[in-house]
Amino acid sequence: MDLAGIARHCIEPALAACRFALESQVQSLIAYLSAHPDLALAAIFAAAFLEALAFVGTIVPGSSVVFAGGVLVGLKALDPGLAVAAAVIGAILGDGVSYWLGHHYRERIRAMWPLRRHPRLLARGEAYFQRNGGKSVFLGRFLGPVRAIVPVIAGMSNMAPAHFYAMNVLSAFGWALAHMLPGILFGASLQLAGAVSSRLVILVAVLLAGLWLVAQVTRLAIHYAGPILAWMRDRAVDRARAGRGAAARATLALLDPERRESGVLLVSAVVLIAAGWLFLGIVEDVVSGDPLVRLDRSVYDALEALRTGWGDGLMVAITELGSAYVMVPVIAIVALWLALTRRLRTLAYWIGAVVFAALTVLALKHAVGRVRPLNNYAAIDALSFPSGHAAVAMVVYGFLASLIGRGKHAWQKGAIALTAAVAILAIAFSRIYLGVHWFSDVAASLALGLAWIALLTIAYATHVRERPLQALPVSLLVIATVALSGGGYIAKNHAADLARYAKPEASRSIGFDAWKAGAWLGIAAARTELAGRDEEPFRVQWVADAATVARVLGAGDWRTAPAWSSKATLLWLLPSTPIERLPVLPKFHHGEPAALSFVHSVDAHVRAIVRLWRIADVIAQDAPMPQPLWVAMVTLERLEPAHGLIATTRTLEDFDTPLSMLAHAVAGLHTRVETRVDGESVLLVW
Repeated sequence: MDLAGIARHCIEPALAACRFALESQVQSLIAYLSAHPDLALAAIFAAAFLEALAFVGTIVPGSSVVFAGGVLVGLKALDPGLAVAAAVIGAILGDGVSYWLGHHYRERIRAMWPLRRHPRLLARGEAYFQRNGGKSVFLGRFLGPVRAIVPVIAGMSNMAPAHFYAMNVLSAFGWALAHMLPGILFGASLQLAGAVSSRLVILVAVLLAGLWLVAQVTRLAIHYAGPILAWMRDRAVDRARAGRGAAARATLALLDPERRESGVLLVSAVVLIAAGWLFLGIVEDVVSGDPLVRLDRSVYDALEALRTGWGDGLMVAITELGSAYVMVPVIAIVALWLALTRRLRTLAYWIGAVVFAALTVLALKHAVGRVRPLNNYAAIDALSFPSGHAAVAMVVYGFLASLIGRGKHAWQKGAIALTAAVAILAIAFSRIYLGVHWFSDVAASLALGLAWIALLTIAYATHVRERPLQALPVSLLVIATVALSGGGYIAKNHAADLARYAKPEASRSIGFDAWKAGAWLGIAAARTELAGRDEEPFRVQWVADAATVARVLGAGDWRTAPAWSSKATLLWLLPSTPIERLPVLPKFHHGEPAALSFVHSVDAHVRAIVRLWRIADVIAQDAPMPQPLWVAMVTLERLEPAHGLIATTRTLEDFDTPLSMLAHAVAGLHTRVETRVDGESVLLVW
């Protein structure tokens, strides 16, 4: 077995194991903290206190702990009132102690450790306090560089205690809510995602882990690679200044720190080399059929296992935003802006960037001739390498970010680059998720686009001296263009595109007599989220058309589950809502939601739910048309006591009681109860 085959056999069990470990650890933590909430509350109090404490707050990540406390509140492991109170009291006391230190020691505090070794810390706080006066106590709590020193300055400046504590208390409430509410929302969304589908939890966890990894790699690169690159640049510049010739002149033009654009040129040169090397390496692997590239199949299979209806809808919308119907208007509106503002050389670079990217993608597609994964989209364009969506998005948004960020402050450049990166990566990921490109197609496209942007940036910084673009009007123009053209295209074509990008379905037919004789045993026994772990059991198999199912259950006092709507969704924010009015959270089997769902009220807090999936077609000799075969899970759902931001429900482990309710409703049909080898009884209905 080759490497790709080994990966395919390992990746699904690995995903299932990760999911099981994640669920087990989270549930264990929630159960422990629910039984010992005093520990979590003490941690929140200590974090808020230490973050506000003089000097200590500059290194203690108290806000992160308070956010984590909000997550626990959202997961219903902590009482929201007590958690907020712990954060507020800790923040008030921390600032109060800092104020007392400044008021008591006055100027002597300058000679104390650590201020005697870091006098700039105190100077920064004094400058901020002088600019903002008393309101700096309120504002400073939200600013990391001065958060832990402003209360000390307030005490040293003899600020009136009443004025100080008024600002202190107000800022403590604002700070606690600002950090805890996002955590509560995140925790509630995790709980809701877990109730809907463990796939969603895994996707959220993978996304967060990826973002964390990117942030850490970026931080380490800036911290360690920056000084190394600067040292290498200085050595190269020294040698170039001592030498002669074209190479020396080119080195000075690119790297001389006395030149205004040297930093941009240095970074662009490094990116050009790295991205070009990556692109050529991927091309070589694709052409030669390297085993590492054959891992594309494993990535494809893994994402196919994680696909859901909701995910498909979102990813199709994102991929539509990366289509030519949206990108061409964006390119045109930017070109029009450059023409109207008479930035003609920039306009030439802009048009050249896009045209080269489009032509290069087209040429590579025909040169490599790689076919797409098995997907309906292949009937439209069978060539896969590289991804036009990913490459054009990288060039358009990446080069636009480079142009807009030119001449701006570092934080502005970072915000612009981050926004562009999110848009590019979302479009690129949608192509892999929907199965229309292999992972290596998209990776090569991003590398190609990045190398081209780096080369353009070097040439632009060296030869163009036009005034920088205004960030706000250009950004608003692009956002408005994406919203209008993308919104119109999605409204008109989303349904057709959903069908085009739909996950391939495996058709299955069973003879009716064979099904009754024992073939029912080969039908799925339980709902499956990921390979290797079963969820609720399928206790019913029913041969009938959808209209018959609805008519029979309706006669038995089972009603169609409440539909999801904006009004129905808001009911989840009212914990007093009777359970019968709450829409049913979807459950997924192999990524597909139930086709039919019905509910039967037991009381104001408990309801029975039957969810049915069409699993196959049953063929009978005396029937003119095949009949759908449905598998159904029948569960009891209880409304949890109000404790947190939203109402939640819990699926009970009792599967026999709701099965008896359903059996009573279908008593007038042909039914038979069978027992599987695991001892579970299955109701056959036809």
